[in-house]
Amino acid sequence: MRALAKTRPQPGSIEEIVVAEPETGVGQVLIEVAAGGLCGTDLAIRRWDDDIAAEYAPDFPHVLGHEFVGRSVALGSGVEGFEVGGLVVVNPHINCGRCYYCNLGRHALCLERRIMGCHIAGGLTERIAVPADNIFPLPGHTDALAAALIEPLTVAAHAVLERVPLAAGDTVLVMGAGPVGLLHLLVARAAGAAEVIVAGVAADAARLELAQKLGAVAVDQQAEDLQAAVRRVAPRGADVAYDASGHEAALQPALAALRRGGRLGMVGYCHAAAPFHSLPLALDEKEIFGCRAYYRDTWLRSTALAAGMTAELRQLVTHVLPYAEVERAFEMLEQRQCMKVVLTPEID
Repeated sequence: MRALAKTRPQPGSIEEIVVAEPETGVGQVLIEVAAGGLCGTDLAIRRWDDDIAAEYAPDFPHVLGHEFVGRSVALGSGVEGFEVGGLVVVNPHINCGRCYYCNLGRHALCLERRIMGCHIAGGLTERIAVPADNIFPLPGHTDALAAALIEPLTVAAHAVLERVPLAAGDTVLVMGAGPVGLLHLLVARAAGAAEVIVAGVAADAARLELAQKLGAVAVDQQAEDLQAAVRRVAPRGADVAYDASGHEAALQPALAALRRGGRLGMVGYCHAAAPFHSLPLALDEKEIFGCRAYYRDTWLRSTALAAGMTAELRQLVTHVLPYAEVERAFEMLEQRQCMKVVLTPEID
């Protein structure tokens, strides 16, 4: 069967290859993949550098894909409660379930965590066998392309509903106008935010336009002062901010835009040093929270959220391409010519 794989530990080297059919083991479910999204992590694996090599250290060829959805086609022994043929979404994080952090319920911090598509083979293939505990059934009417965004939606739900929860009526600032940033917008609105400000740069013009259509106040930081824009909406400053950009230059503006006592969730992964002024942080009692992926229970929240925002999720999917056009998909990501690219084994 076909799969999209990183074939060598060097830049590029993403190819469609043939891999063996998976065996469905004890406690596993065989999934026929319907669609899978590409994100910044996949782009980093394609670019390849020492940090990525050290973080994931996969075997080659390495099948990509941690944002995928499909239909259950076979159940391994010991698996109950799943309907064969039903649409499901997969939590790609496999945790040990035994360590200190798993016992706390903070699965993102698991000492032995392995991620499909990063450490181990992922879902950009035709079929994959995954642990039943990592599968979440979806309603029969669910749109598969919208469901391909549930994994990054779960990242946003973890930040907005669990790590840095907002209160109804809050003003929220989201740094970054990419897919994860706009998913924070959707979750914040669902959680009762009065206003959501999405900040991007000039290259994000189309993304900021979409953010505005989805109900945000869109700000191009290169065209107007972010602090002034925030305080036009909320004179005291934003109550909560989330950095979905992963850029070192986002930290200080986000902190400065917060009101006294405001909170910032760091969601995007930044590998560079991010300077900021610490005195206002202390004097204004602002808080910074790390937000890493999600917990298992977060998926119950995100699948429920997704059921009520299919139309909005579909607006984020700007391109649907077959596996054979994976290079085109990555080039669009590199050039910011898309919002979300979803790949499918084939297009009818």
